[in-house]
Amino acid sequence: MDILSRQCNTLISLCRVAREKQRAILSGAIDDLLELVAQEERLAETLEKNEEERASLPGGALTLQEMEQRFPGSKLLEEGRKMAQLCIELQEINTANEQLLASALAYVDFSLRALMGEGDQKGTYSGQGPRGGAWLDTRA
Repeated sequence: MDILSRQCNTLISLCRVAREKQRAILSGAIDDLLELVAQEERLAETLEKNEEERASLPGGALTLQEMEQRFPGSKLLEEGRKMAQLCIELQEINTANEQLLASALAYVDFSLRALMGEGDQKGTYSGQGPRGGAWLDTRA
């Protein structure tokens, strides 16, 4: 029971960090984002150690369904359900963060392509500008 409680607390912390990452992504706070990623890695390591400890206990490999059959109405089962719900919440937040990062990357890629041009004749600033002069010197 103690291990499941620690895992739930770690998952709660992971959800908090994931929400903070979302705010950092939206605000463009790269330094904050890097610190949050480091926090997330430490929490993931803690969660992994707790899971290894839980799995090494007798009956530690039971699924929630098996726990429900063996220990109906148990506090252990309640904690397991809470942990499963936290995992779903974390997955949803991380999926949203992934989409935000993909959008930001697509915007940066688009901006770079617009500035640098694609190939010799494409792009806003490639080729010849007005009166034959280049608009942007990409060699600089």
